[in-house]
Amino acid sequence: MKLREIQVDGYQKVVVANDEASGLKAIISVHNTNLGPAVGGTRLYPYNNEDEALEDVLRLSRGMTYKSSLAGIDFGGGKSVIIAKPEDKTPELLKAFGQFVDSFGGSYNCAEDVNTSPEDMEIIHEATPYVMGLNNKGGDPSPITALGVFVAIEATLEQKLNIPLNQAHVAIQGLGHVGQHLLNMLIEKGCKVTVADKNQKTLETLKDNPKVAIVDPENIHQTPCDLFAPCAMGGILNKDTIGKLNCKAVAGAANNQLLDEKEDAKRLHARGILYAPDYLVNAGGIINVFVEQSKEGYNKQKARQATQKIAKTLMEIFTLAEKENILPSEAANKVAEKRFKPQPQN
Repeated sequence: MKLREIQVDGYQKVVVANDEASGLKAIISVHNTNLGPAVGGTRLYPYNNEDEALEDVLRLSRGMTYKSSLAGIDFGGGKSVIIAKPEDKTPELLKAFGQFVDSFGGSYNCAEDVNTSPEDMEIIHEATPYVMGLNNKGGDPSPITALGVFVAIEATLEQKLNIPLNQAHVAIQGLGHVGQHLLNMLIEKGCKVTVADKNQKTLETLKDNPKVAIVDPENIHQTPCDLFAPCAMGGILNKDTIGKLNCKAVAGAANNQLLDEKEDAKRLHARGILYAPDYLVNAGGIINVFVEQSKEGYNKQKARQATQKIAKTLMEIFTLAEKENILPSEAANKVAEKRFKPQPQN
């Protein structure tokens, strides 16, 4: 296996791996470990090239630093990407990736993410101990992540917009592990839901459900609704899509929803659309992993209780933004940075 380190300002360690024997092409980015070891999922995706993969892993790892900090847990920020099609995933490739993770000596710990599963983590674990979210511990964090998104949506609608959940209309983009759990919770509470997903098999199971409307993935962000919930890939909120949004608020599970963090946050604000910072809304997964690593062992109820606090933190972020006349994303960053960045000594 060939390892090549890349120097990136503001990041502690970024390494590219190539392993001809297994076909592994991957990048691990460690952004910051001031609060503890870097923890972040492993995304397997057919990026067009290494530059595209590098851009994604850098954004994601930085986001994990802010996510853990704002969630009040002692993890640093890291992330990994494997450049491959899902159908090309093999045990050999996963074990080689495990060796790559192991080369960081514990400064980076991987977990499941897009196109990887707890079962994949078990295979990776054969090559390294630095794996979280294993089946015999916390397991699949998707239900807990969805819970965090749900309580954030509920708080945004009911406490900020004065719209009861059972009278609200939510549009969900993406019905992966988290999106499906979120859909079920919203339906259970009587919420009207419109969905979009590229997986036709997933949509087939919903076509006869009278509580769910299905639209084309290209048009979901334009759906007239109270709240738009991006739960697929990042960058959905950008200069092209924000002008087409037909909602009062945005709160979803996707990472890095703002393609340009500063400018797109301003665009949303200019349109009067309330933005719930994604790295707070989707923090349930990392909270679940943190509980898994506690001395007393994994406790699902403890993980759920900690995740439900996302709603309270979100309201505090909205309040701070109003008080200081700043954007919600700026308020979230301010609170997160206060915790993970070394404070100047007097």
